[in-house]
Amino acid sequence: VHTQSRYDQGGGMKSVLPERPSTSQVAVVTLLTVGGTLLALAGLTLVDSLIGLAVTTPLFIIFSPVLVTATIVGLAVTALTSGAFGLTGLSSLSWVV
Repeated sequence: VHTQSRYDQGGGMKSVLPERPSTSQVAVVTLLTVGGTLLALAGLTLVDSLIGLAVTTPLFIIFSPVLVTATIVGLAVTALTSGAFGLTGLSSLSWVV
């Protein structure tokens, strides 16, 4: 009389392999991983911004006369450039007409 071994009674290798996870389980694990990573990056960015602001605020106060002047000059150059582009566009359109 031959009896089957215990290995064959369990369905072979199928009983050794884990069950396939459901789609909702995969979605939850993926969202937790991505969400946790993004939350950690957001926290690091916030801390970095606060440290940078603490370091640069005294420099902004010391160099504010220079920065205000540079801003005014930059805005003037931007306005002149915008005006030149506008005049060029109008003259181009008038030439076409």
